[in-house]
Amino acid sequence: MLEFLFFLCFFLLLYVYVIYPLLIIALASAVQVVRDLKYAIPKRERRAGVHNQFEDNELPTVSIVISVYNEEDVIADRIRNCLSLQYPPHKIEIVIASDGSTDRTVDIVNEFADEGVRLIAYEERSGKASVLNRAIPESQGAILLLTDSNTFFKPDAVNKLVRHFSDPQIGGVCGNLTVKPFDETTEEESLYWKFENILKLMESRLDMTLGANGGIYAIRREAFTPIPEGTIIDDFIMFLNVRARGYKTIYDPEAVAIEHAAPSLEDEYRRKVRIGAGDFQAIGLARQFLNPAAGPVSFSFWSHKVLRWLVPFFMIGLFVSNLALAKGSFFFSSMMFLQLVFYFLCFIGFFYRDNVFFRIPYYFVSMNMALLHGFTRQMRGAQKGAWERTPR
Repeated sequence: MLEFLFFLCFFLLLYVYVIYPLLIIALASAVQVVRDLKYAIPKRERRAGVHNQFEDNELPTVSIVISVYNEEDVIADRIRNCLSLQYPPHKIEIVIASDGSTDRTVDIVNEFADEGVRLIAYEERSGKASVLNRAIPESQGAILLLTDSNTFFKPDAVNKLVRHFSDPQIGGVCGNLTVKPFDETTEEESLYWKFENILKLMESRLDMTLGANGGIYAIRREAFTPIPEGTIIDDFIMFLNVRARGYKTIYDPEAVAIEHAAPSLEDEYRRKVRIGAGDFQAIGLARQFLNPAAGPVSFSFWSHKVLRWLVPFFMIGLFVSNLALAKGSFFFSSMMFLQLVFYFLCFIGFFYRDNVFFRIPYYFVSMNMALLHGFTRQMRGAQKGAWERTPR
């Protein structure tokens, strides 16, 4: 049983971080080759998967909805960013929904009222999910573009997202969130997002796109479904709900938004604890996608999300079973030695974060510790739907 546990945990760790990414890249590449051949041989007018774009006079109206709480440091710059977009100004509505802000956020937003920025100020704080459920029905756009106050769009980001909605089957489009490192000690967070965006692109080609990132995603108004009060990772659940309503969801790497990583790994750890709690909550909220009958997206949900969220438990199982098996076995004692070396490098990385050789093991372990911490918070009901945003 101990050997079975060891090899199971080892395989699942390898599957999550190596086998699944390679498999999904290989499958997506094969699909792309087939599409290219279908385009080249019959000489079609356009390639498969490339949709007709809207004419300028047919562009749909867009509501940019931003839920905020005490964002006085960034909200003015964020609004200016939205006002500077290339999309026709008369077709964009900017809605700022304040979740009981107690600083100068509301006053700052009101300064932009003459430029068409709309403020919805809720007095009582209720959490982001509740704010979105109330603010979205009050918006007017045919396309809902959800984003954060600390995210900044490239000038053509809205145009890139909206073009896909010329296909009536498309209900949601996730953009490319690029995370800039705060300094060299947060470079791993940026690398992690690059890895995630690669997987999103491959999954999109296979019609397996999961939840969006909260920084930049758009959905059709008719595809919007209110999310349960207290939902922690609202972007993930809201985007999956689009799938549940029968629409396709895709990822567009050309629709770019930029965020900065948290100033320190400690700040990033706190953010990941909250997200970790939301991850385990999401398993219950999105349980219909656990069923293989849900189609290809079920495969990516299990492989890309659920199993990755369970990695802390695989790491514990691997260590404990290896410890029990190490005595009298060269293979298992060698594996135990390698594990101890890895965790020793992680320990050193806690103190010497300027050295990437030590920092990467520390980042990996701290990321999974945050997941485990988030799991305990979710089980205890300690993680609430309203939270303080991590400084960025």
